[in-house]
Amino acid sequence: MFNVYETLERSDHSQPRVAALLACKGNLMAASWHMPISKSPFRYAVAVREENYTHALLSEYGSFTLNFLPYEYYETVDLMGRLHGDECDKLRASGLKSQQVDTNGNPLLDASDFIYACNVCDTYTNGDHTVFIADVVRIYVNAHQSKAPMLFFGRGRYATACKDVVI
Repeated sequence: MFNVYETLERSDHSQPRVAALLACKGNLMAASWHMPISKSPFRYAVAVREENYTHALLSEYGSFTLNFLPYEYYETVDLMGRLHGDECDKLRASGLKSQQVDTNGNPLLDASDFIYACNVCDTYTNGDHTVFIADVVRIYVNAHQSKAPMLFFGRGRYATACKDVVI
């Protein structure tokens, strides 16, 4: 009944999770390995591979914004996952606008439904990623939030929620 795999790389199963763009200074990174880890204080964790340019920026600057864009921007988020910030200006390549920055100079992307401004308070390395744990110091919520959050299913597949259920 089940296909069995020994590694994630060989498996082709859906891995639904919310997609976002992590912004550290002018660099953007497609992020799907992230989650809230504490409500009070509000803390968030994001996992970044050590060889990524973003890893070096997070280590140097210790802050970032996590920009949650609506589904209509899936191609842009996917592109940001394929470009390398040490080789090009990813913010310019994205075509996204940022009229504001947080207190650390990280972009607040205008198209975002909401944004978490974060200051790194701890790191944890395990496997092939470093988990950056951050205090969420500001939450920016777009007054015109979309009803179509972006979900990443792995291997270049994106979707959005299809039903709004209130219980």
